[in-house]
Amino acid sequence: MSTLFLDRKDLTLGFEGQSIALYEQGSKRGTVPLHLLQRVVIRGQVTLDTRLLGALAEKNIGVLMLSGRNHRCVAMLFGKPHNDTQRRVAQYACYLDKTERVKLSRWLVISKLRSQKQLLSTAMAKRQDLRKGLFAGIATLNGILEQLTNTSNEVSVEQLRGFEGGGAAAYFKAFSTLFPPALEFNSRQRRPPTDPVNACLSLGYTLLHFDAVKACHESGLDPYIGFFHDPAFGRESLACDFIEILRAELDALIWRLFSERVLRAENFSKENGKVTLNKSGRQSFYAEYEVFARPVRRLLRRYGYSLAQRFVDIVGRDS
Repeated sequence: MSTLFLDRKDLTLGFEGQSIALYEQGSKRGTVPLHLLQRVVIRGQVTLDTRLLGALAEKNIGVLMLSGRNHRCVAMLFGKPHNDTQRRVAQYACYLDKTERVKLSRWLVISKLRSQKQLLSTAMAKRQDLRKGLFAGIATLNGILEQLTNTSNEVSVEQLRGFEGGGAAAYFKAFSTLFPPALEFNSRQRRPPTDPVNACLSLGYTLLHFDAVKACHESGLDPYIGFFHDPAFGRESLACDFIEILRAELDALIWRLFSERVLRAENFSKENGKVTLNKSGRQSFYAEYEVFARPVRRLLRRYGYSLAQRFVDIVGRDS
């Protein structure tokens, strides 16, 4: 076990003998040793012992708290970040270097578009009946990639965002054809998700973002200072950068969950136009996400440490 998902009402968490003790309506339901955990995901009405929060932070076990209504992140808790402040100083210096930001942003956008193209190509090989819509999306992505991979084209970060946005629109138009009309998934809808596919995308991206923030902390980088995403109030922009090139991987997981009927209509609830996963749906989703996330987390850590080393090397070279 590396992630503990807690998704029950009126649950109380205590700290007993280097373990999380779980109580429900005053009765002890079990314990989970802290040494088995790297993160805890909590949804809904849960009471925590402050001693437990301290122990989790001390052992660098990340905590993600989700809203009970819409699965939105309401809080994240981490232990001490990597203690090499030189990495963060170098990160800030590289953020102010426009040339370096363009290089990194260009790599990010190209990587993201290629991963989206790969997913659509894989889908087209499996679903020849949907070839027309998928081929159109691939053609658009190919056109954008051709412009970006031409080294003679000088671009700004703002222009790269335009390329990324154009690619995303074409990609989701094609991606939506992979799902049956009954799911009513026609485009990416975030707030609120209006169909089962968007509900899964929103929850999946929230969990992935948490893993990216954790990777930033562990590698000694400031998650709020990105290179493709500008700093914004309350947004971990570097974590947003990290997950851009992994979004298509998560999209592929969600496509599989529906195509293999791991998730079905009865796993979702709809209220006032907002669709969310119900308890049975969340249980299935958490289990599948945890298997998906294991190699992804290793990749995120590698991104973090590689980027930190790049920042330090650039600042050292220019000093």
